[in-house]
Amino acid sequence: MDLEMHQALTAAEIEHVKQITNTGKLYYDYDPLIEQARNHAFYVCRQFNQTFAQTGHGEMQLIRDLFGDLGTHAEIGKGFITEFGFNLHVGDHFYAGQNLKVIDCNVIKIGDYVQVGDNCGIYTSNHAFDPQKRADHWCSDHPITIGSHVSIGNDITVLPGITIGANTVIRSGSIVTHDLPADVVAAGTPCTVIENLSDKAE
Repeated sequence: MDLEMHQALTAAEIEHVKQITNTGKLYYDYDPLIEQARNHAFYVCRQFNQTFAQTGHGEMQLIRDLFGDLGTHAEIGKGFITEFGFNLHVGDHFYAGQNLKVIDCNVIKIGDYVQVGDNCGIYTSNHAFDPQKRADHWCSDHPITIGSHVSIGNDITVLPGITIGANTVIRSGSIVTHDLPADVVAAGTPCTVIENLSDKAE
């Protein structure tokens, strides 16, 4: 990675990268435009993260243009990294703590009023299972959907291809390896449902 080479992609170039990475099929991860997209995103994220030392908070306008969509009243803590940004679609009133890592090599959709704790990772990417293809930098990516009003605790990993239903609460330290329904509390490694919220009110 060369962050001195961080020119933003054109709209046509972004669509070209999406046609490679968003299919769910294996692709070569060192395509020049993919590398350019990654370099640009990491460069912008670095600029954003440096603002915490300067102002005590993150200047959201620095990263807003990276996102496919970013709703109103968004707040993201320091240490934020995203692979591309343009595959990341986030609703209103989004909050994320420190050190959020988002590998958006396929589409990630996040609803409204979603809260994410510290040290979380949301990863769409799989390296090839074949060892030679893996060594040659081939990957495949699968989309992630997180419904509205979801609460994600600290130190949580969300793996490729996952859907998390609306209003669900995920306890800290979990690894989400399978879809989770709406209106539940889930926890563990792998993350499983431990409580149903649909028939109770707090």
